[in-house]
Amino acid sequence: MSGIDYRVLRARISMEHVLRLLRFRPSTRRAEQLRGPCPIHDPTGTGDPRCFSVHLGRHLFHCFRCGASGNQLDLWRLIHQRPLHSACLHLCQQAGIEPPWLPPPAVTSNAQSRNSAPKTPRPAPH
Repeated sequence: MSGIDYRVLRARISMEHVLRLLRFRPSTRRAEQLRGPCPIHDPTGTGDPRCFSVHLGRHLFHCFRCGASGNQLDLWRLIHQRPLHSACLHLCQQAGIEPPWLPPPAVTSNAQSRNSAPKTPRPAPH
């Protein structure tokens, strides 16, 4: 399983984009701060209309009822109840983007690694 560069993914998909994909409807908005029902513990949106808070500029959310908090990837993971890797692949699919894969680790042969090992000087014979 290849690794996803989560830092790059967070830069490519904003909190606002994730909220649009989730069809989140805030009950109030004040500058970059949104409030509304929690899409994690209240997916129908019929509960407390102000317990879920999102800061769009910081890409952070917090629910004062269930205690969930985090960034946009955490929000997607919690709503879809998946491990982070699987949730991010699903998010990329829904957003129509290619996942930002981490580069594969460099492979070195045994002979190359032996030749590149630092040499330690041997003590002089007495």
